[in-house]
Amino acid sequence: MTRFFAVAVVLLALAVLGVVGWQAALDRYAGAWTHAPEDAPWIFDDDVQAWVDSAFADANGGAIIDRYVDVPARGQHLESQSDQSDQSDQSDSPPATTDKHTSPLTWMDDQITEHAAGILGSDRPAAAYLARLLRQIQAMPVDYRARLVARDAVYGNDGHRDDVATLDYVDNDNMARLAAQAPEQLSSVVSIHPYRADALDQIARWAEAGAVGVRWAPVEQQIDLEDKRVAAFYAAMNKHDLALYLPIGLRHADNGSQGWIGVDALDAPLAAGLNVLVSIDNPIDSTGQSLMPALFALLRDERRAAHLQISLAGVLAADRLETVLEPLLQHPEFFDHLRYASGYPQPAIASAISLQALADGGFIDRSAIPVLRAVYDVNPLLFVFVALRAVRLPATDLQLPASVFFEKSAS
Repeated sequence: MTRFFAVAVVLLALAVLGVVGWQAALDRYAGAWTHAPEDAPWIFDDDVQAWVDSAFADANGGAIIDRYVDVPARGQHLESQSDQSDQSDQSDSPPATTDKHTSPLTWMDDQITEHAAGILGSDRPAAAYLARLLRQIQAMPVDYRARLVARDAVYGNDGHRDDVATLDYVDNDNMARLAAQAPEQLSSVVSIHPYRADALDQIARWAEAGAVGVRWAPVEQQIDLEDKRVAAFYAAMNKHDLALYLPIGLRHADNGSQGWIGVDALDAPLAAGLNVLVSIDNPIDSTGQSLMPALFALLRDERRAAHLQISLAGVLAADRLETVLEPLLQHPEFFDHLRYASGYPQPAIASAISLQALADGGFIDRSAIPVLRAVYDVNPLLFVFVALRAVRLPATDLQLPASVFFEKSAS
């Protein structure tokens, strides 16, 4: 009995150490910020404030349009059921998909992201997420407008939803309800799978509701971009003036799907007259070839590329610096196609952007490291903006122009 008790005590101690260690790791590598966004006037010293002021010096009255902000999946259905405000029936939302994980690594990724967004452990995570996001936005020196992006379920070729393959689902109604809480700062990018029987009706519905675009994740959602239903979808989007949000490159999804979306996938939506905002995933395919030359070839065709925009979300990640960021900086003739996007809450993860890697690669001055760390400590959304404004082409003074970041109207 004594031996059993001793073993139990040891196991309990190990469990406690594991929890404490995991929490310490989250505090260091996930949400490492320690101050509130509204504390900036008291926290920033003169050097840090000078860097922040410089990042906005050429705004000239323009607003920041952040074209990609993710919405958390956890808790959305529970919260929507307790909210009796005007909303559609949630009965067709995939059951229990927000709590599914395909592996311990996926669970860890979710914990890290939620901790960085300030919602880990919250019993109302969507509300907590929105509150923290808006506090960061309201602390910005200029008008800041963010587009919240939904994530539709996976649908099979027969048009039926695949609940098993659906992970990290964000319902359009839940996302729109969040955006409606602050319509001057937030707008909606819905996600509508083109295989849905009601896909075209949903386009009309959300266009009328004020959505500005439709987001697809063809690998995760298992969308064949050659399917005839996709062509009909493009026509309907064009009719309702909705932009298409589309990733290109190599993608390995949490639900086990993987695939390559090449630059040629942009031909059909651009030919249909759509405004297309592309984000660049891993730009190296399984053979080691980069998609960037093909992307630049497309951009050189002014007629085809007139409606093509490139999102900057994720370009500061260490594994994108040489393969995505540097090639983009090497082509100032294409800067007019670049658009600011934070990809929040990803940049709120302390380990997501390595300032040391940026400095080692010559993208920022080493003197910027402590300054940017101080900005992150107060406002991660401001941090990613100031970091992108500080970035330069290595060995040159070439930086992204103000037109990439500020706009006179919320287009």
